[in-house]
Amino acid sequence: MSSEFNDSQESPGFLLWQVTNMWQKEIRFALEPLALTHPQFVLLFSCQWLNDRDCPQGVTQIQLAQHARVDVNVTSQVLRTLEMRGLLNRNPHLTDTRAKVITLTPQGNELASRAVQAVEAADREFFAGLGADTDQLKRLLIQLAKR
Repeated sequence: MSSEFNDSQESPGFLLWQVTNMWQKEIRFALEPLALTHPQFVLLFSCQWLNDRDCPQGVTQIQLAQHARVDVNVTSQVLRTLEMRGLLNRNPHLTDTRAKVITLTPQGNELASRAVQAVEAADREFFAGLGADTDQLKRLLIQLAKR
């Protein structure tokens, strides 16, 4: 079996995989003191973000899954865990009987705010070596995310 690349460092996919693993390790470390997994953080903070900006009456599980680009079944499982911890409420939607509206509890809001501080600090440290190239990386990632 052969590859089109002579060196593993020529493969953008393999490099992305390596860097992603390194970054996820740093994020896990940052979230550990808060007893949150990375998917829990993403959905908890996304809920806070969407409720604050776009959905003051509560975001639906589907909206949350689409925003975070997380599978709807995974979203439901993670939200169930966060609900059991008292961090959010999942209530029936007023007009769509199949939908659940997600709102954070005061404890969930406080934890989401603390967690985003920890994650953003970890991001600043992880990406600091890029300096001014950080903006270029963001532009490239946005371009890839539009696919």
